[in-house]
Amino acid sequence: MGKNAFFDYAAIVILGLLIISVITRRMLKGRQNRDFLGIAVIAFLTVMCDAATVAFARLGPGYIPQKLIFHTLYLLFHSITLPYYMVFIIHLTGSEHKTLRNPSFRILIPIPLEAEIFVLALNLFTRKLFYFDEAGNYTRGPLFFINYLVAAFYLLVSLYILFRYRKTMSTGRFLSIFLLYPAIATSVAIQYFNPNLLIEMFIIAVCFLYVALVVIRPEENIDADTGFQSFTSYVDSLRQVEVTGKHMVVVLLNISNFRSMYRALGYKSFSNLIYKVAFMISDECIRTRVHAEYYYLGNGRFRLICDNNDRPLVSECAKSIQKKLYDGFPFRDVEISLLTNACILHWPEDVSDEKSIMLFDSQYDDLPYRQGVMYGKEVMRQKNFDILLSLDKILEDALKYRRFEVYYQPIYSVKKKRFTTAEALIRLNTEEYGFVPPDLFIPVAEQNGTIHKIGHYVLEEVCRFIAEDDFPELGVSVIDVNLSTVQCLEKNLAKDISQILGAYNVNPKQINLEITESAATFEYSELMTNIENLSARGFHFSLDDYGTGYSNLSRAMEMPLSIIKLDKSITQVDQDSRLYAIGAHSVRMIKEMKMEVVAEGVETEEVLKKYEEMGCDYIQGYYFSKPLPKEEFKKFILDWNSKNPLPEETGMSGGESVKSAESTQA
Repeated sequence: MGKNAFFDYAAIVILGLLIISVITRRMLKGRQNRDFLGIAVIAFLTVMCDAATVAFARLGPGYIPQKLIFHTLYLLFHSITLPYYMVFIIHLTGSEHKTLRNPSFRILIPIPLEAEIFVLALNLFTRKLFYFDEAGNYTRGPLFFINYLVAAFYLLVSLYILFRYRKTMSTGRFLSIFLLYPAIATSVAIQYFNPNLLIEMFIIAVCFLYVALVVIRPEENIDADTGFQSFTSYVDSLRQVEVTGKHMVVVLLNISNFRSMYRALGYKSFSNLIYKVAFMISDECIRTRVHAEYYYLGNGRFRLICDNNDRPLVSECAKSIQKKLYDGFPFRDVEISLLTNACILHWPEDVSDEKSIMLFDSQYDDLPYRQGVMYGKEVMRQKNFDILLSLDKILEDALKYRRFEVYYQPIYSVKKKRFTTAEALIRLNTEEYGFVPPDLFIPVAEQNGTIHKIGHYVLEEVCRFIAEDDFPELGVSVIDVNLSTVQCLEKNLAKDISQILGAYNVNPKQINLEITESAATFEYSELMTNIENLSARGFHFSLDDYGTGYSNLSRAMEMPLSIIKLDKSITQVDQDSRLYAIGAHSVRMIKEMKMEVVAEGVETEEVLKKYEEMGCDYIQGYYFSKPLPKEEFKKFILDWNSKNPLPEETGMSGGESVKSAESTQA
């Protein structure tokens, strides 16, 4: 019975489609992608040679030279496939610095392949591996087992590497790759004992298809616009570096004017532009001889992971990329200037784990455009990076040992000429780092979930303060409490807040809940459900930080807001005369919507008078007082009240007057 090439034909179709898919999807960047394409091409050539040998055999006796050539090529490509697959596993686990760059490994590992190729070359004269008799029949020689020994060797080595560095990948990905080994080994065994059943290459082709769909996962790991690896691949690569202890250089490239370019060009044109930028970046790395893995994280953010051996060249490469983008990037017959921040990080000198670099990444994204290449240490000093790295533990200890403290900033009533409200503000002092700014720890608290406990702590401290016997003497009827964006989406928010107030017998009208503009832009139904539930329980709301860039008053008006607080970015009218027009217009518009206005960040008498003239209801800022600890706040209020008594003609005590005047403001 002759050989049947049906399985070979099926393998040719599968591998051919895989190769076409890799090329058309522009999966040509990154070692893993190049390795996979290389394996697929070698496997395709292998099965083509096998099919050609069978085709000549079906033509009848003769054609011995053709059969000899194609079967020799078949065995040659076949012998290269599994070593190449081993290299793919090495790059997949990020262990090349432990293997491919190890002198012993580089010398010893190729020996079996070299020996097999040598025997294959000699076979043309010795016929010890295989031969075709005069009738054209194929016969295995006494040394044919060498092919299988060499294949088994490279399978075992790649399997060892996979297990040795299994922590560089998820359990699911590891198991997906591991399951390929029994499948390949089974196909090899079947074909060894049944030479006429050409199933080995078909099974290998199916395994490669499985790798493409489950391991390479182009939809998840490849960015469609650039052909660079995606954010998911970036995180996986960082994890590999951390596990294997690799040294490397990371280049962070952020296009600062990304949003304006995107709005001006639209999605399709901007995608074309980003592709050209990606091509230029890879071309520049090649020109400067920097070996890099390329990543695109979206929103104009490119990342390069460069070989540590190229460290002296990386700075020149980054400078060149930044300059070319700034000088004018050719696009559609015009020069487009892309303002790009470039920063170089050294691993492990600057950062040494996935968490550190992702935290650095988030801080770096906030930096304004700056010419010249920045370095990790420089940015870290600017962004309090040492504190950020420890914030998870700092917040955990602060909650455990009650190291947080609530400060109160007085809010001045223009109408009553007194402080009738105050804003509660969280503060954190540590033994190691001293004062930790809220804008540093609040974002981290929102990310790790401790913001819920911090929010409850603040509200409980405020309620405890309001419940004190001497609180009515202050004449403060309402205290503002901030709700973070994450808190606003908490499912049981209304219930939890009501329970805290109930425990201290505090009236909801004594608490004003502040929502930031960023929270007001959320479209989640949970946000509106919480606000409606809290409103039904008697709570009132104000919109904080108005004017910080997220303004969407049409959506905000859907909420039961009583007060709008103008952010200090538009109340600094003494620094920019144009802000006066913005402030006046904002106050007039808010008043026309029957809401009250608080001007935040007022620091001078000049600004105070201007906002009083505009018709602002309340003033908050350092002109009157910075946020104060509770006891200092009480003293400040009592001193002010003693120096500025209420007019006698009101016929009311201070507390009664304030409560009456503020009943609608609460």
